[in-house]
Amino acid sequence: MTNATKTKHTTIYVVTAATEATKIVAVKQAGVPSAAASDIDISCWDDDFDQFVAGRKATGETSLEVIYDATDHEKIEALYQTGETTEFLVLAPASEIAAATAPTVTASAFQAVTTVDNIKFKGYVKDFAIQMQDNDVWRATITIKGSGQRTVTKGA
Repeated sequence: MTNATKTKHTTIYVVTAATEATKIVAVKQAGVPSAAASDIDISCWDDDFDQFVAGRKATGETSLEVIYDATDHEKIEALYQTGETTEFLVLAPASEIAAATAPTVTASAFQAVTTVDNIKFKGYVKDFAIQMQDNDVWRATITIKGSGQRTVTKGA
């Protein structure tokens, strides 16, 4: 696997205003919502085996673990409070030593990014749980419920 994408310098952005993208900082772990298809049973009495076809894809949820900072995560907290559906964008690193250029937002949507591999999806912040334990930093788990299809774009 020579072309594996490393997490170092991967960035995640969220649309927080009509022309504004906010980088989600201090990420320790992240994912993208899955979209498992439902099963539609097309079996009938003449069949010896059950038969199925794919149905509608049910968009799932994912979570991000971050080292929590009230200032750095203020806009994520605001999205949690409002329940607003917005766009998220995960950008692969530009190189071994640099993150991709910050994306552009127009009319509350990310403009296409073609320079690096990326995944774009819509969703809302379903939960924003803050945890503390002895001899550690504050951490938060941000749960995002996906809405609709994700878009995977291969960088040039």
